[in-house]
Amino acid sequence: MAFAANTISLTRMAKGADSTSAAHALAQEKLEQLRSMQLGAAALNPHIYIDPANPLKADGTAGGTFTRRWVVSVNSPASGLRTVTVTVSWRDTRLHTTTLASYVRCSAIPC
Repeated sequence: MAFAANTISLTRMAKGADSTSAAHALAQEKLEQLRSMQLGAAALNPHIYIDPANPLKADGTAGGTFTRRWVVSVNSPASGLRTVTVTVSWRDTRLHTTTLASYVRCSAIPC
């Protein structure tokens, strides 16, 4: 009986690690996509964005359990920079969230 309980626990932990890894990859993918855009791209205007394909699968296609959104701030942390923060959330037995952030330059100073 104890062996079966441990097996179930280990399986849940492994699935949780897989989901965390997938969520981190989805956040990294969006962050890299945004950072590779030209200065002044419309997608880098200050705003709160929600991925139109939500909910996402681990490979970024529609129909999964992950929700991705990102926020672009203006003149943060300094004039001429914008902070892009990508958040990916998912739910299994409870709600989980992973967040990554990076800076992008503005096309003009101040932004």
